[in-house]
Formats: sequence, structure tokens, C-alpha cells
Amino acid sequence: MAIEDTLLRQRKVLAEFGELALASDDLEHILDQACRLVSEALDTHLAKFMWLEEDGVTFLVRNGVGWTPDVVGQVRVQALPGTPERYSLQTSSPVISTDIATETRFRYHDFQIRNGVRAFVNVLVYDAGQKHPFGIFEVDSRSPRLFSESDIDFLRGYGNLLGAAQRRVNALQAMRRSEEKLRESERHYRIAAELNPLWPWTADSLGAVLTLDQRWYEYTGRSPTQTLGRQWLNAAHPDDRIAFARLWTLSLTTLQPFDTQLRLRKSNGEYRWFRIRALCSLGPAGECEQWYGTVEDIHERVQLENALRDWNDRLEERIAKRTEQLEREQRERTLAESKLRQSQKMEAVGQLTGGIAHDFNNLLAGITSSLELMQRHIDQGRYDELSRYNSVALTSATRAAALTQRLLTFSRQQSLQPEVFEPRIVVAGLEEMIRRSVGPSIQVECSFSGNDPIRCDPNGLENALLNLAINARDAMPGGGALKLNVHSRLIDEQSADEKMLPSGPYVDISVVDTGTGISADILSRVFDPFFTTKPIGEGSGLGLSMIYGFVQQSGGQVRIRSSVGVGTTVTMYFPVVSQPSATTPQPGSEETTSLQPGNNETILLVDDEAAIRQMMAEFLAETGYRVIESLDSVSALKQAEKTGPVDLLLTDIGLPGAMNGIALAREMRARHPRLKVLFITGFAEGERLVTADAHTRILTKPFSLNELGQRVSSLIQTGNDGAGPA
Repeated sequence: MAIEDTLLRQRKVLAEFGELALASDDLEHILDQACRLVSEALDTHLAKFMWLEEDGVTFLVRNGVGWTPDVVGQVRVQALPGTPERYSLQTSSPVISTDIATETRFRYHDFQIRNGVRAFVNVLVYDAGQKHPFGIFEVDSRSPRLFSESDIDFLRGYGNLLGAAQRRVNALQAMRRSEEKLRESERHYRIAAELNPLWPWTADSLGAVLTLDQRWYEYTGRSPTQTLGRQWLNAAHPDDRIAFARLWTLSLTTLQPFDTQLRLRKSNGEYRWFRIRALCSLGPAGECEQWYGTVEDIHERVQLENALRDWNDRLEERIAKRTEQLEREQRERTLAESKLRQSQKMEAVGQLTGGIAHDFNNLLAGITSSLELMQRHIDQGRYDELSRYNSVALTSATRAAALTQRLLTFSRQQSLQPEVFEPRIVVAGLEEMIRRSVGPSIQVECSFSGNDPIRCDPNGLENALLNLAINARDAMPGGGALKLNVHSRLIDEQSADEKMLPSGPYVDISVVDTGTGISADILSRVFDPFFTTKPIGEGSGLGLSMIYGFVQQSGGQVRIRSSVGVGTTVTMYFPVVSQPSATTPQPGSEETTSLQPGNNETILLVDDEAAIRQMMAEFLAETGYRVIESLDSVSALKQAEKTGPVDLLLTDIGLPGAMNGIALAREMRARHPRLKVLFITGFAEGERLVTADAHTRILTKPFSLNELGQRVSSLIQTGNDGAGPA
């Protein structure tokens, strides 16, 4: 009796669902009711419909009853190996799982386990062609269960009803879409006819106009009698009628499309441009039955084309003027930036001069004192201690030359030129200058805990460090401590957000002082251009802003910390770059060739400084060279003509008169192309004025006589292949 009740209940559900599938066109409602009714028919706890998406492997739990809220409409599963869905697609038949504990063909999904599913049965639901399933209809049970053959037949029939309902809904929706498209097309056609700017017209096979749009008559003010046939051409501008008639006759003869422009007279006497077009409708035998055409008002378009044509004629001229203006603005901007950087350098130089002048005077005192003692001992015939005084004088002179060169290099005007280098080398090289600049009351200390390379302009880095050192000195009027630290560190994600930097390896260079500190209300403004706390005339307010810009241009970041009465720390972060490759010595670099005696080679020595010229001439003569002296370019050229072949031209770059040393070398090489030249210069920019090569070297003043001898010997020996002098 229980089996009969079950079958009766299932038939009743099928009948109820069949009526619903035929009456409703809401597929979502049909699927929801299908899940509810099948749960009642099979007396189970859970039921669901899983929709197969377009990729053919993903199922969405689209409808269902009895599930927790996080399942229906949210859970997606893929028909991968080991899943019930994959097994269903492979078998193409109903799948029955009577007990999760004994199931070995596949594993249940997590959402089934969370909802207590212990058994289930499903059927594939196919599309209209019964070829491809579009979903799975499934009944789940929270207890193990044996599903009967009647249950399977019931579900299979249920699945067929679902497929039929889906086909019916799809057909209804397609029909409604078609009806809607038809209504929309009709509406568009009606609106297009009303809004179409083209005026339709027709003509017979011989070209006589049969019909014209009402707007033609409204525009021209002419009646149909004055228009139809061949009369309509009277509305055209007199200058356009002949060309128009010729083209129209050509189209009538060849049956080719007609397309031309002409001016039509308005009822008020005004002429406007129109485009007239027409196509021939051909009969079965290829004969012309009728012409269909349009009239289009193109007056504004013609005016625009004329304006554009005129505009294009002058476009190149305007572009050239604008390009010239932009280039001029760029040059002015670059010049202003260069001057601004140079002003900051010179401000720093001005701040440095006090301490440097003190040290420089000490060096001069050591030189003069040593020379005086040497002279006294010479006058007294005491020669045993001369070498000691000479060593002291040479040491002091070398230190003075290095100090001067450092100051000239720092102060020279040049654009940023990034290089890869180890920053600790720059910091260590500046330590002595900074120590002299801040004075004996401030203790200077350097700390290095990393040698990773960075990429930036070394001159810009020196400028930044000196500016920070000067600021620190001003913040410690009573003395204190100044530390320069170079550390390598790895910035993680959290620190990167705080420092506004990408994570990765960095080198941080910090300047730490024990000065008066900066209050919180001022600290936020220190990087603003022209902001300064110094009295008027003692600071431009550009130092820290220039440092900020320099570090950011180098891909880094600047951070400042300060406490009133404790001190200030300014830290510059630079990203670590690849280790620089070994540098190949360039022509003109420091040679290590030992000093070789000359072989009576002829050297033309040109220098307007008599003392320097005399010392160099004596030294070179003692070394074994024949030296000819000149004080300027004019006399040097005359000497060269008298002397004959010259093995080496040794000349200062800065010579008096209209011709400097570079011009002199150019003039002599025009006569002797293989002439070897050694330039000497005392200018900071001198090394940038000439290019060193196999036959050209440059030596910067001051230099030792031994260094001069090495350069001369190396240059004379270079390239000698048995040929005589150039």
C-alpha cells in the first residue's frame, strides 16, 4: 500500500508540475517549484537544480530547497575528476549514491557535507535537441537511502518536463524578443522618416523628375509645375547648371550612380550648398526602370571644409612657431634650473670659505716657513736638514692643491650626471672638508656599515651633504657632534608604505646633529621652496628643497626627524643598483709609466706664467729633452717655423691673445696631423674642454714635476713605430 501511495504522490506532483511548466513562462519560478515539489514527492530533505555554465565544466547551484543561505545562487562547482558532476557527465545516466560512507566513485562536496547530505540521486536535464545537458536535477537526503526504480523513472520524467519547460520558455523569450525588435524597428523607421535630413525624389528612366519631398517646395518656394520634369534645374545656381546637366546626362547614359554638389536658391534669394545623389533601379532585363535619389543640405559641411582647408594651409606655420616657443621655454627652464642649482652650490661655497680659509692659511704658513728655513740653512751652508724642510713644504702644497681642486670641482656649474658608485667613498672624501667647515667646536664622525652601490650624481650628493653639514653647524652654535652614517638596509612592505618607497634593498645616508632641533610646526615645512628660519640675507630657503628634488630625481626619498633641544636627523634613501663594472682606463688617465729620460726630442713649451714655464723648461732639459719656450700662441707658431719638426706641444689652455692653447694645437695639427699634444690647465672646467686620445693628454695644475715627466715620456713613447716626428 505504501508503494501505491508513493506512486500516486509522484503522479500527482508530475501532473501539478506539468501544468505549471505549461502555464508559466518564468523559468526561475518553474525551477524553484520543481525543487519544492520533487522534495515532497520523494519525501527528502533537500533538492536542487545545478545550471551548467557556458564553459561546459562549471555548475551553479541556481535553485534549491532546504539548503543553508550560503548555497543557492552562490556555490559553484567544477566537473573535475573525482566529483559527482564529472561522473554524471561521463555516464550520461542517472547517478545514485545511497550512502556517503560507502561511496568510492567520487567524493561529496564540502557544501553537501556541511548540510548533512548522506545520499542523493540526480538526472541530467537536456536541451531542446537532447544532445547537450544544460543542468543537473538532484535530490539529496540527510540519511542513507535506497532509491527505487520508480524514483528514478519519476526523476527522469521530471527532468524531461524541465527540459520541455526550458525549451518552451526559450521559445517564448525568443518570440518576445523578435516582437520587441520588430516594434522597435518600426518605431525607428517612423522616427527616421520624420527626422531624415535627406529629401527623397524620383525620376523616370529618361531623367524627368516625378516626385520631390515637400521640404524641397518649402525651401525653394517653387510649385510642382515649376519643378517637376526638367524644371527643377532652374533652382540651381547659374554657375552650376551646365556641369550638373552634363553629369546627369552621363549617368542616364551609363546607368552609373549620380553624385554631385551644387548651390540651390532659397525662396529668400540665399544660396546654400546641397548634395544630389541618385541610383537607377534595374528591371529583369537590365534596363532602367526608375531613378531614386536624395537631396542633402551640406552647406555647413562645405563651409567647415573650406575653413579646415584654410586652417591646414597655415597649420605647419603655427606648429613651427609653437615648437620654437616650446623649445625656447624648455631652454629657459633648463637654464633657470641650472642657475638655481649653481646658486645653491655657491651659497654652500660661501658658507665653507670661513673654515677653509683658516686651513688654507695654515697650509701657506707651513710652506713659507719651510722655504724660509731652507734659505737660512743655505745661507749658513747647512745642507743636512734641507730635505726635511723640503718634504714639509711639498706636503703642505699637495694638501693645498687637493683642497683647491675639491672646492673648484664642487662649485663648478654642470647638470646632473648620474653615475653608479659606492656612496661611502664620497662621504669619506668629504669628511676633511666638512670637519674644516664646521670648526673645532664640533666633533665630526663617519660611520659605514655597507658598501652597496647606488646611482645618482656624485656632485649632487656632495652638494646635499655639505648643505646638511652647514645647517647642522648653524644649529650647534655652542658646539656639539655631527655624524655622517652610510648604512645598507632592506625595506619591507610595511616600512615601504611609511617611507613612500617600493620595498627592496636601499642605502641610507644620514646626517645627525646634536643641535637645537626643529619644532613640530616648522618640521612639516622644511622642504618647501624658499622657506627658511634664518634672518634675511643669510639663507635662500632652497637648500632642503633642492636636496629633496635631487634625491627624488635619483629614485629615492628624504625623511627628517627632530626633537627640540636634542637634535636633528636627515636621512636620504637611495635604491641599491647592480655593482658597477670595472672601469677601463681612458686616454688621459693617470699613467703609471716610470720616468724615462728623453732622447733629445724637441718640446715646444707654451705658458704665459714665467715661473711655471721656467721650472718646467729646466726640469725637462735636465731629463734629456730639447725645450723651446714661448709665452703665447703667436710666438709659438713663429718658433715652430724656425725650429722645424716638433715632437711634442706642451701648452697651457688659457693663453693671452686671440688664440688659446686649444686653437694653437688645432693650427699646428693642421700642418702636422700626427703632432702629440699635452695640455696643462688650472681651470676647474679644463678637463671638459678637450678630449683625450692616443695623441692628446691633459694635466691639471698643480702637478709635480715627476708627474709632468711621466706624462711627457708616456705621450712621446706612445705610437712610436719607427717613424720620425710628425
